[in-house]
Amino acid sequence: MEKFRSDYGKVSKDIVSPKRLSYERNKHLFRKVAFDVFQMDNGQVPTYWILEKCDDGEYLVATYEDEKEIKSESSWSALSDKENKHITLSYKNIPIRRFAVAEFNVEPKETHILKEAMVEKLDKDSDFVNKLLNTLPEEKKASIMSLFPELIK
Repeated sequence: MEKFRSDYGKVSKDIVSPKRLSYERNKHLFRKVAFDVFQMDNGQVPTYWILEKCDDGEYLVATYEDEKEIKSESSWSALSDKENKHITLSYKNIPIRRFAVAEFNVEPKETHILKEAMVEKLDKDSDFVNKLLNTLPEEKKASIMSLFPELIK
């Protein structure tokens, strides 16, 4: 039975404190943006995490105070797959279109730059939104336009 015993105190610390994550267990989810500053790869809202060394290992500690502070102001979002080879653009959490990063001659390690640029462009440029919608099959485009009439401009 000793083999199956769990340290619930240690596990609960990880679950209860989402502002402090084990670096070793979560490093694949983050990219380094400065000396000891990291950003979550698929974060819909840019938040920064600082690497701190403790007696029991290294931890990523969130720099925001409250989840209310990290609300997104955009209705658009861009998420990449685990390998950063594809981006899915979504509007109000509804997937609109998936792209291969290679279509834009972007290296997978720079996918985050492309995601940020696309969301910014979609927020500010209605012609860009129309061009995106015009790349969709007619049935899907009609469905999206009926769901989100505000995209028609």
